[in-house]
Amino acid sequence: MASSGIESNIPIQDVQNDHELKEDSASTLSASKKKIAEQNTQDYYDFIMPQLQITETILELTEQVLQQQASYISRYIDFLNKYINYQRKVTTLRFERATLIKYVKKLRFLNDFLYNYKPDFSTIGNPLQNLVKPLGSFFIRYLEIIDLLNYYLTQSLRSETISKTLNQDLVLSPGSIAMVDKTYRVYVKFVQWFIESSSSVTTGDLTMEVVQFTRKCAMEDGIDLGETDDVLLQEVQLVTSSEEFEDLLDKWKQVLSFQCTDLDDTFNENVKHWSQLFDKRKDK
Repeated sequence: MASSGIESNIPIQDVQNDHELKEDSASTLSASKKKIAEQNTQDYYDFIMPQLQITETILELTEQVLQQQASYISRYIDFLNKYINYQRKVTTLRFERATLIKYVKKLRFLNDFLYNYKPDFSTIGNPLQNLVKPLGSFFIRYLEIIDLLNYYLTQSLRSETISKTLNQDLVLSPGSIAMVDKTYRVYVKFVQWFIESSSSVTTGDLTMEVVQFTRKCAMEDGIDLGETDDVLLQEVQLVTSSEEFEDLLDKWKQVLSFQCTDLDDTFNENVKHWSQLFDKRKDK
C-alpha cells in the first residue's frame, strides 16, 4: 500500500489518555472547589448567621439610612413638580405632564412610609434577617419605580418632548441623565449590600432584577466579574458580626448622603436652565 505521506510516530493512544487524565483532573478540581464553597456557605449559616443580631446601633443607623432613601425620593418629587410647572407652559405636553403627575403621587405614597418609619427597639437581639428582609423588599419595590421613571425621563419623555416642541430645551441635560443613572446604581448597590451581606441567598421578593440582568449580560459578553469596574457586578462580601454590619451601614449612610446631594445639585442646574429659558421668552 502506498504511503499517505509523512507517517506520524506520535503515540495517539497515550495523547488521548493524557488528555482524558487532564479533563478528569480539571473536573475533580472544579468539583472540589464547589464542595469547599458549599461547605463555607453551610458553615456561615450554621455558625455566623445565628450571631448576626439586631442591635440598638443597627436600628438607629437603619432609621438614618431610611431618611436618606426618603431624601432620594424627595429630590425626584421636588424636581418633577418644577418640571410639571414648566410643562404647563407647553400645551402639546399635557399627556406627558399627566404621566409625571401619576409618578409624583406614587412617590409621595412610598415616601410616607420612609418618613413615618420608627425602629422597634423591642426587636434588639432578634436575628438580623428579621430587619433586613421586610426593608429590603420595600427598597426593591421603590427602586423599581425609580427605574421606570428614569427610563421615562431619559428616553420616552425626552423623545416625545423633542418631537412635539422641535427643540431640546425642555428635556434633561446629558449631565443630568448621567447623574440620574449613577445615583440609581449607587442606591441599588446599597440595597444589594443590605440584603446580601448577611445572607447569600436571595429569592422571591428579595431578587433584584437589575442586578440579575446586568450579571446575565456580563456573562454572555464574557466579562470577568472579578475584574470589572461595574459596581453592580462586584460581589458583596458577607459580614461576620453585627459590629461589622454596623460599621458598613454607617459608611453607606455617608455615601448615600453625598450622592443624593450631587443629584440635587444636578436637578437644580436643569431647573435653573428652564427658568432662564422661559424668562427670556417673557421678555420678548
